[in-house]
Amino acid sequence: MADAKTFTIDGTDISIIDETARDRASAALESAEYNRLSLVGKYPGQDLATVLAAEIGSGENVYDALHARVQDADFSGLRVGDYIDVPLVSASAVTTQQSVRFILAHIDPYYQCGDVAKGHHIAFIASAPIAVASGVTGYADGGYLQWNTTNTNQGTAQENCPYLVSNLKKWENLFEGCLPEGLSKYLLTQRVLAELRYSSSGSITDSTGWDWRDIGKVFSLSETEVYGQCVWGTKGLSVGFDCQWDYFRDTAHRQGDYDDETRVTWWLRSVGGGSSSRICYVHSSGSAYYSAATDGWVRPRPGFLLG
Repeated sequence: MADAKTFTIDGTDISIIDETARDRASAALESAEYNRLSLVGKYPGQDLATVLAAEIGSGENVYDALHARVQDADFSGLRVGDYIDVPLVSASAVTTQQSVRFILAHIDPYYQCGDVAKGHHIAFIASAPIAVASGVTGYADGGYLQWNTTNTNQGTAQENCPYLVSNLKKWENLFEGCLPEGLSKYLLTQRVLAELRYSSSGSITDSTGWDWRDIGKVFSLSETEVYGQCVWGTKGLSVGFDCQWDYFRDTAHRQGDYDDETRVTWWLRSVGGGSSSRICYVHSSGSAYYSAATDGWVRPRPGFLLG
């Protein structure tokens, strides 16, 4: 018998399977099952603090281990759907939550891309839309957030990118400050080919250009990053260099991590085409749709890149 020890007792040979071989076989079977579940969209995810426990040194945390893995471009054992639970710092003025689960949503989606090449990274997305606190600009009853408090999806003369002047972006900037320093020091500033929409002559109904913009360490996704295509945005200009994140290949994950009764619509950073006020979002049904910028029944679902 392979990987076994054989002893003879009273003339009878008894084989005992080597424990190391047994553990290897068990791990292989577990990995195969996780791979099967991933293929059918049913992978439950693993806590990365547990997955990387042996790599977390004294005084370190899971963020340090992930950073080391990214720097070595070693993504072995990491799967889309795994997660980290992030405790927030002084979050009471930003969100009603004190901890947020972030899901590993894609590995290296923008490696070597952009006007300035991006290094290796892992993309994470909040497991569900986040309820905002009442003191936030644009707050609506129930922890929702108006994308803009004026019903417009335009940029400004100073900043032509509508998303960067929105309440959504302002909230994300506040939320970024709630992340623990041990995590935030490893986050990359996302730089995208952002759609521009502004005219000194008045409101316009489609984006008219694009340019490279830093959109922060914490950001909302575009239509393309969720759906893999432009749906309600301006054809071409709202896509930029974006790609669909692996986690969103099925509609179920677009809904977020809900209980059986609660589903919440969440904002995207893309603005609607053919309108001077529509904003693209992910409907609670999982479908791509849009609403007025002042809609008070939508929440943010931020993501980040760990590098």
